[in-house]
Amino acid sequence: MSIEVQSNPQPSIPGPYKIVAATSFGVFLSALDSSIVNVSLVTMKDSLGVSMAAIQWIVVAYLLILTSTMPLMGKVGDRLGKTKVFQLGMLVFIFGSFICAISVGLEMLIAARVLQALGGSMLAANGLALVTYFTTPENRGRAIGMNSIVLAAALGFGPVLGGVLSQFYGWPSIFLVNLPIGIIGFVVVQFLVPDTEPVKEIRFDTPGAILFFSFLFIMIYFFTVFTSITFEVGILLVVGFFIAFLSFLIRERSFHSPIIAMGVLADRRISTSIFSAILAYMAMVPISFLLPFYLQEALGFSQSVTGIFLMVQPIMISVTGPIAGFVSERWCAKNQTVVGLIIQLAGLAFVALAIPNVLLMAVGVAIMGTGLSFFSVANGNFIMTAAPKEYMGVVSALINIARTSGFSIATALVTTAFSVFFLLTNPGGITSGPIFSTGYGQAVQLTIWAFSALVIISAIISSLRGLNPCEAERAAPGITIAPTDQIPQQ
Repeated sequence: MSIEVQSNPQPSIPGPYKIVAATSFGVFLSALDSSIVNVSLVTMKDSLGVSMAAIQWIVVAYLLILTSTMPLMGKVGDRLGKTKVFQLGMLVFIFGSFICAISVGLEMLIAARVLQALGGSMLAANGLALVTYFTTPENRGRAIGMNSIVLAAALGFGPVLGGVLSQFYGWPSIFLVNLPIGIIGFVVVQFLVPDTEPVKEIRFDTPGAILFFSFLFIMIYFFTVFTSITFEVGILLVVGFFIAFLSFLIRERSFHSPIIAMGVLADRRISTSIFSAILAYMAMVPISFLLPFYLQEALGFSQSVTGIFLMVQPIMISVTGPIAGFVSERWCAKNQTVVGLIIQLAGLAFVALAIPNVLLMAVGVAIMGTGLSFFSVANGNFIMTAAPKEYMGVVSALINIARTSGFSIATALVTTAFSVFFLLTNPGGITSGPIFSTGYGQAVQLTIWAFSALVIISAIISSLRGLNPCEAERAAPGITIAPTDQIPQQ
């Protein structure tokens, strides 16, 4: 495979805290706009004069493009320089946000959201890659732990911030708030983060990139609209996915400079870690997606109180993230990820058993958030340490895809599972009163128990991962494992 890294003089390496601080603006914005819009959809629907089914595409379009283009933007970052692409993503995101704010119709707003998503994918794909590039195994865990704080804060505070802004300043303000944050972030990166060494390739794999985008787009789209499409359309999407996926595999095996080398995906350390992450993120969807409905529809909570309840998890991730990062620098990732998943499983069980006691449910959510924090930080540290330098951007994007695709897939599955369980626990179809509330709570419990099985599977898979060179050295001094910087020739 004809890939080599240019041998330019290495710039002075900034400290990990500066790198995280500089890239946090972009990481925050990319994740923020995945959640800040949701609470304002009703206001936007009324303002634009469209249906709720139509206004949902403001969310769907962003998530579809963000997820399906992240690997390509990671590849572009590897090829042209991660810092340059990260800054370009900031500019594209700022411009897209401005167009969103001045949109006069739904079509214009959706197009602007697509532009936003393209910028967001550049930020998400290259943010973690930059943190990894400018850190060492000795301090990478803490850096990734701090990065997780930014991500959790964006996802957790997005709905709260969106509600306040749209209520007092109108829905365009949820997009205008991105402008000053983005401009400050661009300037900070310009002064603090040097550019990375670009990967020199003979030719970019354009057909491979199109196929990669196609099968990811179809997969995410299928699970996003799974409950609202006909059987025939579903079959066409499934067939289209397999055609694009198999064509991509054939293309990448034969092309001299692939989007991502098969040797990377075949590396057990990377593949098992990404798959276990997908399952872990899927298992938390009954909490993040289903509990808000239960609190409001069955227990009669207001939106503001529900929002406060939902902040428990990101707050716990923010608190435990740096601790998890510190531990990941000193403990084998296999052990920390399995322990983190066991804690996450305990939290899920605690929530299920606590229903309908809201205070005890909050304790369970806090336990679950702690376990997810310990898992995700150690898992991300492990993957990025195992990633070959020339594919760091792509692998960084795959970590983000594990999160976003896990959420997208599980949302459709959770909706279906809850509907089935609710028919069993409320066979009379009662829509209010104690019987309704009890049946609703029992259906939520059964859904949580069903998805808890994914955490057990994730823990088993995670226990099968290998060791990174630094872990092997700690376990048996003098014995090392060959790094993955050299990928087998295609």
